[in-house]
Amino acid sequence: MGPEHGGITGPVAGPEDGTPGPGESRGLAPVKKTLPQPKKWSVVAAALGAGVGAGLLGTSLHGHAWFVGTSVIPYGAALALLLLAAVSMFVGLWSRSSWMVVWCGAAAYATAGLLSLQLTTFGLIFDNVQGRVWLYGIAVVTLLMSLVVWRLLRVKIKRR
Repeated sequence: MGPEHGGITGPVAGPEDGTPGPGESRGLAPVKKTLPQPKKWSVVAAALGAGVGAGLLGTSLHGHAWFVGTSVIPYGAALALLLLAAVSMFVGLWSRSSWMVVWCGAAAYATAGLLSLQLTTFGLIFDNVQGRVWLYGIAVVTLLMSLVVWRLLRVKIKRR
């Protein structure tokens, strides 16, 4: 586009002025920055907070189910466990420790356990398929995610 069309005139970046044009590189190696490892207290606080959050959100989600004939498909509990798995994996990889996954799962289990207490008329987790899948699934997902994070961190260390 030239000046007759209202375009920009002047020198175009390229080989003439020493700057690389479109699709060209300067020939420099990419800079690889690594973030410093977070402090231990912040990692534990984040793991516990993420576990409590996953426990609250999972408890509110676990009760959804499809009823097909006489069978129950607890899709809410499955989604709640998927949420816990994602949060646990994030905490574990961010902290670079598979033990933080265990703390996150323990906080989620404690939160769900408190919300399952049937005190007078209060209790959010009942003894049905959805409740059993959610409560027992927390323990299974925590164990599996701690092993997955441990394996991922171990592979990353071997590559260095």
